[in-house]
Amino acid sequence: MHNLFKLNFYDRNLNCLLECLCEDIESRKKSAVFTPNIDHIINNFDDSRVNDVYAKGEYVIADGWPLVATAKLKGKSIHRITGVDLMESLLKVANDRNYNIYFLGATDKTLDKLLTNIRSQYNNIDNIRVHNGFFKDDSKVINDINKEHVDILFVGMGNPKQELWIKENFNLMDASLMLAVGGAFNIFSGEVDRAPRWVQKIGMEWFYRFLKEPKRLFYRYFIKYPKFIKIFFEELFKNEN
Repeated sequence: MHNLFKLNFYDRNLNCLLECLCEDIESRKKSAVFTPNIDHIINNFDDSRVNDVYAKGEYVIADGWPLVATAKLKGKSIHRITGVDLMESLLKVANDRNYNIYFLGATDKTLDKLLTNIRSQYNNIDNIRVHNGFFKDDSKVINDINKEHVDILFVGMGNPKQELWIKENFNLMDASLMLAVGGAFNIFSGEVDRAPRWVQKIGMEWFYRFLKEPKRLFYRYFIKYPKFIKIFFEELFKNEN
């Protein structure tokens, strides 16, 4: 692991990560997986409560090229693994091994579309359960999860709500793997198009998303994200002795 922006990032590639996660599932070892990006770093940099949650995560994965580039400039090596890529890879594994899957978050409408697409693409997964992200009684949701003996729990309720919810209820849930995947539900439901693979490879997925939703994303990319510059330089010249 490598420490950057107050977080301990997993430093191996996707294949290695999948091996570790599958071992955890098979042994019923409980693990939380968080995938912070620049937006999360900006939101939570000075929030000790959220940083404490990240510190307790078994796997903290870099979802963003600027995080990987910062590590490289500091002589460290971490891999970019997006929440969407990780979710897709785990669904393929679940399809092969018939893992029990639970999706928590988003609206019922989004979940209906997601469920249709997942069952169409991964038809060997017998047990898939869903619950929307708009609930007041945690215990009812937790009881539903526990009834299913869930292997993989995907939580898409936005940052930092999803990370806080996972850690607050971590010891109450009978689930092996708990992942905070943010907006991945919208992509798998088909409501949001993902950038073509070549756009992802050159690190311009953010610009593709901006072109798709300029009004919604203008503030994030052109007002909010420049705040990362200060955080970046503080990290770059931080004394680690």
